[in-house]
Amino acid sequence: MNVEIINKYGIESFVFTVNVDRGIVKMSCNASDESIIVLIDRFRFEDLWYKIGKGEHYQYYKPNSDEELADLSRGTKEIWMGCGKYPDAEKGFAEPFDNPVPVAQFTYTNMLRGSAGWVDTNGFGISDVTRTIWLLANGAKEFPVIVNDLQSAIAIHDLIGVKTSKVYTGIDLYERARECITK
Repeated sequence: MNVEIINKYGIESFVFTVNVDRGIVKMSCNASDESIIVLIDRFRFEDLWYKIGKGEHYQYYKPNSDEELADLSRGTKEIWMGCGKYPDAEKGFAEPFDNPVPVAQFTYTNMLRGSAGWVDTNGFGISDVTRTIWLLANGAKEFPVIVNDLQSAIAIHDLIGVKTSKVYTGIDLYERARECITK
C-alpha cells in the first residue's frame, strides 16, 4: 500500500494510491495517531456483501428502494454505474491528485438485517456506498477504508481485509509514508 502525507491549508492527510482500470486514483483521510485503516480485498468484500444482501447496514446511503440496495450488493458494473449518485463519485474521482477523495468509512456489526431478515453473522456497515461501488465498477482489487476503533478494524480485516496486509494505525501509516518516500 502506497501512503503519502500531504499538508493542505495546515491540515495533514494520509493519501493512498488505489489502482483502478484506468490507472490510479487517490484517496485520503485526516492524518492522526488515532486513524485506523483497513485494506479491503474486493473479492472477499463482494462475497460477504452478496450474502448479506439488502438491509439497514447502509448507514447514511438513502437508496430509492430496497430493490436498489439488493441490486447494489448483487451488482454488476452496469448496475453500479446506474446508481443515481454514481455521477457524483465519478466527478470526485476525476479531481486532480491534490484533492483526493475521502476513504469510505466501514463499521463492524454482529447482526445484520439481510434480504431474508436478520442474519446472525459477522458483517460490516458502509457509510459511503457510492464511492465504494465506484471503486468496484472501476476495477479496484483492494482499497482502504477507515474504521472508528481498533477492535472493529481487526474484525473487518479478518472478514474482508487483504490477507497479506494488517490493520494500520496512524503510527503505522506515518511509518509507511516515510518508507514510501525512500523507495
